[in-house]
Amino acid sequence: MKKFLLAFIVLSGGLAWAPNAHAQMAVIDGANLAQNVQTAAQAIVAVEQLKAQLTQLENTYTMFTTPTNILGMAPNMENSAIENPMPLANSLSGLVGGQSSGNSAATTYYNQNHIYTAPPGTEQSTQLNQNGQGIANIEGIASSNLSAIEQRLQDLPNLEADLNSATSITQVTAINGRIAAESQFVQGQQAQAANLQVLASAQQASQQQQQQEQFQKDAATSETEMQQAAQENAGQ
Repeated sequence: MKKFLLAFIVLSGGLAWAPNAHAQMAVIDGANLAQNVQTAAQAIVAVEQLKAQLTQLENTYTMFTTPTNILGMAPNMENSAIENPMPLANSLSGLVGGQSSGNSAATTYYNQNHIYTAPPGTEQSTQLNQNGQGIANIEGIASSNLSAIEQRLQDLPNLEADLNSATSITQVTAINGRIAAESQFVQGQQAQAANLQVLASAQQASQQQQQQEQFQKDAATSETEMQQAAQENAGQ
């Protein structure tokens, strides 16, 4: 383009200074023509600058509006067993009380802790067996909760790597949002663990209460039997 404009200017100047070979030949104003050519060249440069600015604005718009798939980050975290390892609240009563069996971790703890199974048929034996199962269930729930937190912590460096390699503000914002969401999951699991500790303490207190009640029941039964025996002896 520059070569074309230069040649055109030179040619225009030559035409302006050439002698009139014929009376009817048009006279070209070289200075005016050169000015027009310069103006056109400046206009072309301005258009190119505007196009570059438009491209930059389009790229900026794309950067801010293109959605980021936050679920595609650290896909190992997209697991319900990690996000919420706790059992449903309506099943906790049977698990903590030992009326139902817990997860595989609870079975492992039960086998580790268990020494003797009381023969069925009495309240004492039933309560003894259920208490052992309840303790194992609480240990299993706590173990699963801790395992979920550990897995989440192991995958957090993947999010950090994504953040380090982010190329736009949108990506940085999305990754920070995902990290914040993961932090909320961890805080929720910590709250669940605290509630589980309260349940474990309550279950321990319940076992102590059961022992006291059983002691009072046995004492009352013994007293009744002694009174009956005394009455029988008196009747003889």
